[in-house]
Formats: sequence, C-alpha cells, structure tokens
Amino acid sequence: MTDRTETDPMLDGYMTADFDPLQAFAFDDEAEGDEAPSVLAEGPFNLPNPEAAPSFQRDLVAFDNGETAGERTDALFAQMPTLHKMLFAILGACASPIPTADLEAAIAEMKRHHHSVYEPLTLCDLLERASAIEQTDEGGTPLAEVEQEPLRVEVDGAEFWRVAPAPEVFWNLTDAGAAKLDSYRPLEMIARLYENEPQYGDIFTTCLELCAHDGGASLREIGDVVDDEPVLQSPKRYAMYFIDKLEHAGAVEWTGTWSITEHGRAHLTADNEN
Repeated sequence: MTDRTETDPMLDGYMTADFDPLQAFAFDDEAEGDEAPSVLAEGPFNLPNPEAAPSFQRDLVAFDNGETAGERTDALFAQMPTLHKMLFAILGACASPIPTADLEAAIAEMKRHHHSVYEPLTLCDLLERASAIEQTDEGGTPLAEVEQEPLRVEVDGAEFWRVAPAPEVFWNLTDAGAAKLDSYRPLEMIARLYENEPQYGDIFTTCLELCAHDGGASLREIGDVVDDEPVLQSPKRYAMYFIDKLEHAGAVEWTGTWSITEHGRAHLTADNEN
C-alpha cells in the first residue's frame, strides 16, 4: 500500500504519529480580549450571561423621556397623530377641575364616533405621564399636596383616630397642558390649508358647505360633487384628500357622516362676509 503522506501534500504533517485530531480542530474556548461575551456564556447562578444579551435600539424614544413637561407633551402628540382631536378635547375638558366620572363620560361620548383602543382613563394617564394634566382636589390643589387630617371617632365612650377617606379625584390642566391647548388654533389651521393650496380653495369651501348641511354628508355625496372638477384631474385628487385635511385642521368631524365643526362653520361665515 502506498503511504499517502508521501504522495498527498494536503495530508503532509497530519497523518503522523504526532497528529492529534481533537487538538487540531478544537475551538478556542478563550475569547479574544476585545471580543464580546458569548450569548450562551453562563452568568451568575448558572443563568445566561446578562452582559451578552443582544441590545435593541428603539426607533422612537418613549414620550415620557423628555426633560420638560412641554417636550413630553409634544412627543405624546407626535406619537398619536390620529388622536389629536380627542387629546385636545381632554385638555379642554380639564381647563377647570373636573371629576373623574365626568371626564370618563365625556371621553366615552367622544369615542362613539372616534374609534380608539384606549380606555378613557388610559388617555388621561398618558397625558398625566406627560405632565399635561394632573390629579387634584376640587379646588385644583395637586393631590400630593393635599393634607388629610385624621378623623376622631368615639366608640362606647372611648375616642379613636380613624384615617380620613381619600379626597375625590379631579383632573386639571398643568401649565404645560394649558400651553399645548393654547397652541391648538383651528381657524388658523383652516386658513393655512387655503394658503398652502390656493388652487383648491373652492374645493375646500364646497366640502365645508356640504358638511354644513343638516345631517352632514357622506363621502360619496361629497365625491359626486367635487371629484369631476377639472382642477382635480391632474394630479388626480378625490374627496377624501380634502376631507382628511379639513378633519386634521378641525374643520369637519365624523359623527356617522361628515359634519362641519364650530370652527369650520366660523370659517365659512367669515369667508362669506368677506
């Protein structure tokens, strides 16, 4: 038989008496000095090494990481663009101290036509985390600052002290919440729609007039009137394009049909007077 160590250079130095396959193909158990620890490496108490866990970076920073109440409030609104109307409505309801039950009822009424997966108090909690609203007593004093005196009670001639019941919770605007509410100016936002797209001024007005009808108007009814207008053919625009912009500006709202708001009606009135 031919000795392959003399004919096959690939085996030269391996098929010898000194060849140790376990040693030759063993993995180096010791990581390099700058190498990250293995995910499978054991940590304390034979648990996975926490330092080896992969790190994930979130695209969006949590809104409550802002340094100021104003930053947190702006970040919350930025992360919930479809709920601006409801968030502003909550801020408006809290302009003076309002009991929790009344605020819940007001938000529940808003949700009838504005679908949201958030429960009423969840929205309040989010605004509270942003420091836009806070829990207070009826006079507007933050609950953390309310001092409750214990109650003195008498039982069988003996006096005892009893913990006073917690005060009723009200919700009230903070300075940051008031500033955010003040920044919501629908009439200016509606006017800006006309300024930004003056070629569609008549279309915006027609949509508002249709939504001002008793009972509002459906999207199909609005589309039947505006979709064939020459100005909407290139680029092609449909009724929903304008309704969406008017809704975000606070001019119309969904109430089962598209209806004009008080701000949209005020704009129409001012436009007719001019």
